[in-house]
Amino acid sequence: MSTRIEISTSGGGGTTPVGATLMKTGQTTSYRTGDDGDLEAGRATDFFTLNTNNPFGNTNRFTDELGGTTYTNNIVIDWSTYDNIAGTVLGYYRITVNSGLSDTWNNIIDICLALSIGTFTSGWRLCNAYEYMNAMNMGIGNNALSYSPFNNSDGGNFHTSTSRDASFALNRNGMQLYLNNKVNSAKGIACRTFTVSGTTLT
Repeated sequence: MSTRIEISTSGGGGTTPVGATLMKTGQTTSYRTGDDGDLEAGRATDFFTLNTNNPFGNTNRFTDELGGTTYTNNIVIDWSTYDNIAGTVLGYYRITVNSGLSDTWNNIIDICLALSIGTFTSGWRLCNAYEYMNAMNMGIGNNALSYSPFNNSDGGNFHTSTSRDASFALNRNGMQLYLNNKVNSAKGIACRTFTVSGTTLT
């Protein structure tokens, strides 16, 4: 008796799942054979270009919530995080919360949870460590969020929602994570999981 196993690549939704390979870091300059700039390991054509279409029919990694590049609401959708099976994608509010001012870990979390942008009146949260790192372009030097469409020139440290007794903070200029006392002041960037239905995000 033989058993026949069929493997579907449609994912049940008519499109081929992208898979879970890490994204490219954005580094393209090589300093020796075998470094990141030499190998450019990771998914996507380059840091800004997907190797499959997003739901809006183009290969832009970053768009606004309408699929364009005007960013009227300062929302940046990162299609590298698109889960076409669950129908979700990660989006960032590119403006530093609390008007760019530093605050404690608890207060920054509260500000993010209360954030209301356009029709997206709930669901916002402080980015965790990986959500920050995924958005950082390692190919542009120390200001790893100072690229379009983020254009975040705020220096200093950023709280992450990732913590234990202390919280993990991100030094965006130094591109490093470190443990930070939760009562210390830092900044924050909010993100949100959006539901995708065709070309409508909710």
